[in-house]
Amino acid sequence: MSSAGVVVESERSDPVPSDGTDATGGSEEPAGSGASTPARSAGSVGALALMIGGIAALISARPISDNSFLTHLATGRLIVESGLPTQNPFLYSSTSFPVPSYWWSIALGVVDDLGGGSALRLLTGLLGGLLGVLLVRLAAGAPGHRFDTVRGDGAVIGDGPIPGLLAVVVPAALTLMCVFQFLSGRPHLIGFVLLALMVLVWRERRSPWWLVPIFTVWVNVHGSWLYGLVVIGMFVVAEVVDSRRPHARQMSMIATAVLGALLGGALYPDRFALILLPTRQFGDPIEREALQAYNEWRRVGLDEPMLWMMIGLALLALYGCVRQRRYAMSAVVALLVAMGVSGLRLVPIAAIALVPFAALGLSGIGTLRLPTGRAAAVTKMVGGLICLGAVTYSVVGPAYELSSFPVEATDWLEARDLVGNDTKVVTHDIGGNYLEWRFGDRANTWVDDRPGAATLLDYAELQRFTDDWPQALDRADGDVLIWETKGKLTGALEEDPDWVVGTTAGSYTVFCRVELADRCA
Repeated sequence: MSSAGVVVESERSDPVPSDGTDATGGSEEPAGSGASTPARSAGSVGALALMIGGIAALISARPISDNSFLTHLATGRLIVESGLPTQNPFLYSSTSFPVPSYWWSIALGVVDDLGGGSALRLLTGLLGGLLGVLLVRLAAGAPGHRFDTVRGDGAVIGDGPIPGLLAVVVPAALTLMCVFQFLSGRPHLIGFVLLALMVLVWRERRSPWWLVPIFTVWVNVHGSWLYGLVVIGMFVVAEVVDSRRPHARQMSMIATAVLGALLGGALYPDRFALILLPTRQFGDPIEREALQAYNEWRRVGLDEPMLWMMIGLALLALYGCVRQRRYAMSAVVALLVAMGVSGLRLVPIAAIALVPFAALGLSGIGTLRLPTGRAAAVTKMVGGLICLGAVTYSVVGPAYELSSFPVEATDWLEARDLVGNDTKVVTHDIGGNYLEWRFGDRANTWVDDRPGAATLLDYAELQRFTDDWPQALDRADGDVLIWETKGKLTGALEEDPDWVVGTTAGSYTVFCRVELADRCA
C-alpha cells in the first residue's frame, strides 16, 4: 500500500450471489484474506440490519415519557389546528417562539390526530428501527462494495480489508448504547437518522446531490443540522489532506450540504430564522450561560457509560485510520471525541459519525464472517420476530408513562379552576411540558424545556436554591406553584407568609398565593 493511500469504498460490477459463493461458483474467503469477492451479500447484511433495527425499534417504541416530546406534540397540535404561532402560546414569561423542529412537530400533530398515542409510538419505533438499519449499513457498506485503496491522484490501486461480523456488529452495538437514552420521539431522533444518511452518502460515494434534500429536511426538523455541516466539512478536509489533492466531488459535497441548509432555511415561514438561530444562541453571553444550564449540554462525566462506549468506538476508529494511513482522518476522530465529551447530547452525533472508521479498525480481525445461507435465514427470522414484537408493543398497553409528571397536583388545581386559564403556574420544566400537552395554549406556565434565556437562569436559581431564589421567584410572578415535595424550595415556602400550602399530591406540593387562599383550601 502506498503511504499516500486513502481507503474508500468503491462499487464493484461483478455479481454477488446471496449464498456466499463468488461469481464463479467458488466459496467465499474469510474476511481479510485478500479475496477478490465481497464477503457480504444483500442477504447477510439485510439479516443483521433487520435484527439490529428491530432491537432499536423495540427500545424506541416504549411508552411516551419524555417531557420535551410533550411540548413538541402540543406544538404540532396547534400548528395543525391554526398554523404556526407567531408568539409563544404556552409561556406567560416569553413571547419568542422559534420552532427548530417545525416539520417534526407537524408530523407529530398529524400522526396524533390520526392514531393517537399508539401511532406516535409506532412512528418512534419506525425511526429507531431505521437508525439501527443505517448503523449496520454504515459499518458493512452496500452489498457489492468494498474498501479500496486510492492513490493520491485518485486512482484505485487495490482491494482493502473486508468487514466481517465483528466489524459490523460491534460498531453498531456500541453506537446503539450511545444513543439508548435518546431513543424517544423527540426530533433529535430524526436528526440522528439524517446524520446517518449524510455519512452514508459520503461513505459509499453516492451523488452529492443527495445532501440537498437531507439538509433541507434536517434544518426544519432539528437543530443538529449545524453539527452535520461540521462533520461533513471535517470529512472532506481530511480526505483532501490524506489524498494530497482536492477533487471536484469533495468540494461538491460541501456545496450541496450548504445549498440544502439554505433551502431549508428559506422554507421556514420566518425565512432563515432557523439558520440564524445558532448565531443568536452562541453569540449572546446570556444565551450561552442559559445553554449551560441545560442538563443535556453539560460535559459528559466519567461515570457515564455512554462516554466509554464512545471511547471504545474512537479507539477502534483510530486504529482503522492509522492502519490505512489516514492520518488526517485520525485527527477528525479525535475532534469528534472532543465534541462528544463537551456535551451529553453530542455523544450520539460523534458515535454515529465514528461508525465507518470503527468498522475499518475491526476489518480483517477474527474469522467470524457475516451470516450466510441458513445462518442468515435464522438471523432474518429472529429479526422479523423482534420487529413484530416492536409493532405489538407499540399498540398494547398505555401509550404514555406519566408517573414522573405532576398529574395528581394538576388534577387538584383543575378541580378548583386554578389551571388551564388565566392563572399563572410556576413549576418545573417537565411540569410545564406536561401542562402544555394537557392544556395546549391554555397552559399559561412559566417555564418548559425551551424558555427565554433570562427565565431559564431564574429557573436555575430556584432549582439550585441559591441565595437569589426569592428574587427569581418574584420575577416569576406566578399565582400557583407546583414543586417537588423533597425540594429545598418547598420547605422554604412552607414558612413564607406570601404562600399557602394547597395539597401534597404524589411527589409534588401545591402552593397558592395568599390572595388565592380561599380557592386553595
